[in-house]
Amino acid sequence: MKKKFTKIGNSWAMLFTKTMLEMLDVDPEKEQVEIEFDKKILHMEKADKSD
Repeated sequence: MKKKFTKIGNSWAMLFTKTMLEMLDVDPEKEQVEIEFDKKILHMEKADKSD
């Protein structure tokens, strides 16, 4: 899957589709994600509720 970035003020954002959020099993209104970088690879997963 390829995605483009969107300019928002001085920052850049990537919009996540409903399908992408479902694949992560994340409710963006209630939950957060954990993001890690491994060299040039971005890893994202649902954050623990305790965080």
